[in-house]
Amino acid sequence: MKINSDYFNIFKEPALFVMLIIRNALKRKRGAKSNTILIVNVCLIGDFAASAPALSAYIGSHLGATIDLLVSPPLQSLAERMTGVRKVYTASSVFARELEQFRSAAQKFDSYEKILALRISHDAYRVLDTVTTGELQTGFAYFIAYGVHLMWNLIIGKTPRSWREVNFDMVGAASREVSFEEIFSIPAGDSARIHALSELCFEQKKIIIHTGGSWLMNTWGTDKWIELIKKLQKLGDFRFIFVGAKKDERDYRYISARLPFPTYSLIDRIDILDLVLVLHASDYFIGVDSGPRNLAHLAGLPSVTLLGPAPHMFTPPNSNGIVIDRSGGRGLYQRFFRQKNGFIDLITPSDVCAAFSELLSTPRSPND
Repeated sequence: MKINSDYFNIFKEPALFVMLIIRNALKRKRGAKSNTILIVNVCLIGDFAASAPALSAYIGSHLGATIDLLVSPPLQSLAERMTGVRKVYTASSVFARELEQFRSAAQKFDSYEKILALRISHDAYRVLDTVTTGELQTGFAYFIAYGVHLMWNLIIGKTPRSWREVNFDMVGAASREVSFEEIFSIPAGDSARIHALSELCFEQKKIIIHTGGSWLMNTWGTDKWIELIKKLQKLGDFRFIFVGAKKDERDYRYISARLPFPTYSLIDRIDILDLVLVLHASDYFIGVDSGPRNLAHLAGLPSVTLLGPAPHMFTPPNSNGIVIDRSGGRGLYQRFFRQKNGFIDLITPSDVCAAFSELLSTPRSPND
C-alpha cells in the first residue's frame, strides 16, 4: 500500500510554533527597529494563494510600516510583487519539497518591532533564531482550532470553513474581497513578457488545464481528460493550454497525442509569478485540487475544480469558481493512503463539461 507520508509533515507545525513562542519569551530583546514587521508565511503554493488576500489587507492597514516577508523559495518572485512589501526572504516549508531546495545566496535580516508568524517550519525556526524582534504574534491558536474544526466537519460530512477566511482572522482583519490589482503591483515588463508568449497570442478564448496533483488520490485519469477536452472543444472556440511541473509532462504528451486538434503547453517553462500572470491573462481554468487552482482563484479566473478526498480547505471566494465533489465531505483515509477507486474517479467528463457550461453562463464577479 502506498502511503502519502508528505501530508504527515503538517503535524510538525504546532510543536514548532510552541518552540518559537518559548524561544521568543526567553530570548533577550534588543535593538528592534520601530514600525518594522516581518511576516512569516512559509507554506505551499495553495496555502500562500489562500492567505494573500488577508496579507494584503494586513499590509494595507499598516501604511507607513516597513514590512518584509519570509516565504518558501518558489514563492519569492510572486511575493516580491505584493504591494507594500519591502524585502522577501526564503526558508523551506515543513514539507521541504523538491521545488523548495534553493534559496537566495545571502540573507541579511533587519531587526523588527514585530514578527507575525502565520506558518512555521524547521528551516524558518532556524532563520528566526538569528532575528531580533520586540514582539511575536503567531497563528498557533488559530492553527489548532482549525485542525479541530476540520476533524469535526469530516465526522459530520460537511465542507469546513475556508482556510482563506481563517487567514483574515489570524491577521486581525475583516474578511472581504481583495482584487488581484490590490494585492499585487505588476511591473510593465512582467506583463509584456507574458503577453509576448506565443501560446497567448491569438483571438481564441484561453482555457488553462492542470492535470497534476501532489498526491495520486487527487489526480484524474488521462483518458477522462481526453474525453473532456473533446467535449469542451465543441462548446466554443477555445485554445487549451496546459500548465504544471515537469512531472506533468508525461500526462500532457499522452493527452495531446490523442486529440484531433492542437493543444499547447507551458509545463515546466514558467515560474510561479509567470503562472499567476498567465492565469490572470486567460479566460478559464480547469484542474484538480492543487496549487495552480488556488492561484487561479487568486487571479480572479473563472474555474472548475475536480476535488478528491476531503477535507476541502480551499473554496472559491466567489461565484467565478465551481467545485465538483463526490466525497460528501469524507475521505480523510484517502488523503494518506492509496485506494484503488478514489472519490475523484466518480467524477465523469460529462460532469465537468456541465459545470463548465454553467460557468460560461454565469456573470463574472465585479472584482474579476
